[in-house]
Amino acid sequence: MKSLVWFRSDLRLHDNPALKEASIVSNEIHAVYVYSNEQLRTHNEANVKVDFLIKNLFSLEEKLKDLNIPLTIVKGSGFEGDSELILRIAEEREIEKVFCNSEFGEDETNRDYKTLKVLKDSGIGFQSFHDKVIYPPGSLRTGQDKPYSVFTPFKRKWIENFDMEFLDIDFDYIAKDTTNISSNIKSFDFDFNQTHQVDMTNWKEGEEEANKKLELFLNNKAIDYSKNRNDPIIDGTSRISPYLALGIISPKKCILEALKCNNFEFSSGHIGITKWIDEIVWREFYKNIMFSFPKVGRGMPFQDYSKSIKWRSDESELNAWKTGNTGFPIVDAAMRQLLQEGWMHNRLRMVVAMFFTKNMLHDWRVGEAYFMENLIDGDFSSNNGGWQWSSSTGTDAAPYFRIFNPITQSTNFDKEGLFIKKFIPELKDMDKSIIHNPPTEHRKYCNYPLPILDLKESRLRAIEAFKTAKN
Repeated sequence: MKSLVWFRSDLRLHDNPALKEASIVSNEIHAVYVYSNEQLRTHNEANVKVDFLIKNLFSLEEKLKDLNIPLTIVKGSGFEGDSELILRIAEEREIEKVFCNSEFGEDETNRDYKTLKVLKDSGIGFQSFHDKVIYPPGSLRTGQDKPYSVFTPFKRKWIENFDMEFLDIDFDYIAKDTTNISSNIKSFDFDFNQTHQVDMTNWKEGEEEANKKLELFLNNKAIDYSKNRNDPIIDGTSRISPYLALGIISPKKCILEALKCNNFEFSSGHIGITKWIDEIVWREFYKNIMFSFPKVGRGMPFQDYSKSIKWRSDESELNAWKTGNTGFPIVDAAMRQLLQEGWMHNRLRMVVAMFFTKNMLHDWRVGEAYFMENLIDGDFSSNNGGWQWSSSTGTDAAPYFRIFNPITQSTNFDKEGLFIKKFIPELKDMDKSIIHNPPTEHRKYCNYPLPILDLKESRLRAIEAFKTAKN
């Protein structure tokens, strides 16, 4: 059989269900990737992420070449045009069946339904797989047969239903018959403005690099992950989120290797490893939320009452936040890290998001979009879930209103002010006793801005806004 594997956010060979199934049933395999600037802009994909995507397409092409599978890059337009594009390629190459791995966004889901229909009408098979979650999306249900909207019981059910057979990912791919099709990646015009300021030496492309990062983390950092994960100056996290976002490594692979290091225990053993597994489960939780509650993918809050919140709009405040000039050092250092590294420490993502939505009382959707525009690891469901959690408009909203004090967060998790000094050079000589909230005279001397708002007043303003909306 002659098959076509349609790559999307699954740019790997290992634990790729679509490629595996195609390899089992086919003697000749073609591969295709639809590259669309329009789709990338629609989903606010960051320039740095697109740069990383393109580099990983080149890496994938080299790996597929060893299996005699040519990778063709084709130029797409909007999501609605992908089905006809895949049909045309399948017909031209006399493809009998198309294989792919599912994506959960509404645009992507509608695209796949349409593709299934047009291929079926033309007598061509279509099969998709779930590679981004352990369980089929929406399959874990409460006792009332409803989708979960709170993480802790979701995780409990996730563990209760877990079977090690889920992690059977070993498969030796066999090189296929050669084709008369050649890869075109070297001549393809990606035509994308890839300008960004991120130093890419921290983000090397390729499946091998992703596996190296995972191995390094599990062997050297994971044991202390629970202790170090909230300290932004310590390199204590895995930093594999960009690879997960593009599917360069699978969540199954992550969980399997973590369990191997923890005697195959979820709740005992190394607390650092179990805590890290929690982070993978959180990703799955948010993908299930997007699948079960499509409104969150349409810019709607999960909590209906929050539609009534009167968000503020202040352009000068917004620009101060975006550029790291709010006058709150931990917030500013985090935002500058985002711009310099294309990545932000997870604790700080919550800090800056709460500052934005609570103290500034700006619409979470504005912050959500800005993160996607700058994150190399931008993942729509996780980013949306995190922003809605921080803004108290999303899941797990109990209590319905929560807010971090940025100064307290700074003193708790950057005690010595080292992270602040790294990203705010104006404050590099400031004593740790005052760096978290410098006195006015010290700010003037260092040319560091005064706070854009009063924490106490802004907190009370936010509480009142949420109370009014809820009542």
